[in-house]
Amino acid sequence: MQGITTSARRRLRAAAGAAVVALAVLTGCAPSTAIKSATPLAEIRPPQFHLVPGQTGIERFDPPGAGAGLAMTVGTLMRNPNPFGIKVESVRYDVFLDGERVARGELSPGVYLGAGATAPLRFPIHSDLKGKRSLLQAVVRAFADTPLPFSVEGTVKFTSASYVFESRRAELVAGATLARQKVVPPRLRLDERASRVFTLRAGVPVVQVVVMATNPGDIGYFLSGKDLTLTLAGQTMARDDMRPVPLAAGQDGRIDLIFYPVPDKLSADGRAALDAALQGIPTLLRVNGALSMDVLGVASFAVPPDWEIAGFVAAASPTP
Repeated sequence: MQGITTSARRRLRAAAGAAVVALAVLTGCAPSTAIKSATPLAEIRPPQFHLVPGQTGIERFDPPGAGAGLAMTVGTLMRNPNPFGIKVESVRYDVFLDGERVARGELSPGVYLGAGATAPLRFPIHSDLKGKRSLLQAVVRAFADTPLPFSVEGTVKFTSASYVFESRRAELVAGATLARQKVVPPRLRLDERASRVFTLRAGVPVVQVVVMATNPGDIGYFLSGKDLTLTLAGQTMARDDMRPVPLAAGQDGRIDLIFYPVPDKLSADGRAALDAALQGIPTLLRVNGALSMDVLGVASFAVPPDWEIAGFVAAASPTP
């Protein structure tokens, strides 16, 4: 230390002491793995969702008066864009139809995806559309060859071997779809036990035709009739229109048709057929005409003209 001034020696001792303290701190804080640095090999990206049109569509729709509900599925192919495997833990999402949010949900796929691997993921959508007139019209137009635009937005939580990631909210998938099915005509049958012929008062006969209707399709509608014709034993009794009756998708309904034959306007054979039914004799009844299926007043579909309601009807007991 000869030749070094007193002040220089003090500075050297201070620097040495600081180095010892720093070394002690670093040694105490260093992880057991002694990692010097961590550098990502590539940008970490959330899973990507690609629309599968064949797995996307409206499954069921009931117009107002028959439920105003919508069931739809958005089918996607989920892809891992990372060079390492991930597990997709959950997807929180909001669904927009024609720009309006209609549903939200959360999926827990629990699917492991290797680097670049894919897996199917479906977004189920159930929504109440009551009071949403413009959106209802957009949905109905999907049954008339006008695609319904939609988008799914949300966040994705996924994990790698050592880390948990959650994506920012973003659009996951978007597109447009038509209804899977066209409107399906109803199945109609005469309820013979409930149907009857009776007199409302002297000279005023009534034929009550009770029809059980089943909508076998996935789209609800209003069923109405124009100029329906009632015959008994092959003789025309009366004609009348049928008021709109709601038939929800996949549901049964009862339709009551009331006809008022005018005896003075019937042929002799017609009066004989009506009298037989009023006397309690089972008489062959038929109803046919023009039926239409109306979906919200936006689109109307005709029931094929070969439909017919047929069966036997009579008064519950002979008319004195």
